[in-house]
Amino acid sequence: MISKVLKSFALASLAIGLATVAHAQQPWEDVVKAAKKEGTVTLYTSQVGVPQLDEILSAFTDEYGIKALKLELRGSELFEKLRLELATNRGVADMSFSGGSVSLEAMGVLDKHGSIPNATRLAPDFAGSELRLPIFSQSMGIVVNASVPKEKRPKSWADLADPAWKGKILSDDFRSVGGGGLFFAVTYDKLGEDYQKRLAENKPAFTREIRDSPRRVARGEYPIYIPFILPDTLLNKGLPLEVILPSEGLVYGNFDGAVVKNAPHPNAARVLLNFFLSDKAQLIYAGSARRPTVTGLEDRYPPNVKDFLQAPLLGTQEDATARAEMLKRATEMYK
Repeated sequence: MISKVLKSFALASLAIGLATVAHAQQPWEDVVKAAKKEGTVTLYTSQVGVPQLDEILSAFTDEYGIKALKLELRGSELFEKLRLELATNRGVADMSFSGGSVSLEAMGVLDKHGSIPNATRLAPDFAGSELRLPIFSQSMGIVVNASVPKEKRPKSWADLADPAWKGKILSDDFRSVGGGGLFFAVTYDKLGEDYQKRLAENKPAFTREIRDSPRRVARGEYPIYIPFILPDTLLNKGLPLEVILPSEGLVYGNFDGAVVKNAPHPNAARVLLNFFLSDKAQLIYAGSARRPTVTGLEDRYPPNVKDFLQAPLLGTQEDATARAEMLKRATEMYK
């Protein structure tokens, strides 16, 4: 009896394994054919109000004839909605597109994407995983009021710990998920705990109103804001602001695409994921100062953002457990 059970279990495991291999090796033409038959793909995204995403989805529909539906959500709302859909077996989303996808990976709401042709072009810094692929990188630097004399402006992240900047730094909150928390985690790792202790002595003023922060610097409320999301340069064009690319490199966070577990239209999701890594989509994001994750497009970057897109990178944080630990440490250091 036991041997029969073990044999059945082994056969079932083999079948699952063969199905997984078949999925990974399925000819791409068959995936595209199946996606067109599905006819629709639903994307859940935390990229809210960004016209480049609409442009990409429209180009996708034009190329494949597959209708692309989009639901914009805050990051926390997106995570919870995907969790509930999986728990209740009432899936609507086919693909997720957000920052912090390592947390979605840990939650178990993503499916293996299998072989994606354009994923072979990903740069080494943007390898992704079997469950998620980086679509673009959102890099961060420093922004200062243009009235700050050039010789006095910080040239590095390390310069921000100079006592001369005490009480003069506006900052995204290091103690919460987002740019501030990511900046803390990366600089703690790369520049050390002592750096964060010295920076804490400068009493940065925390805010969660990210969109308004550069304007506050332009108005002269503070001379410096960190970490400044480089694509926001285009949104604040004409304001008396100067962007600084720190000498150590840029802190960056990836926006990942992923196929959702139990997706109603899994093939359409894979085709859309591949399209996000195409030249067309990557160059649309490049035009908005969002760093492409594939190689081979450097000569086609727009001149006005080329420096942003090719600046050295300091690092990111893609370990969900480490992120949580860093948020806890930031809360202890910044009170």
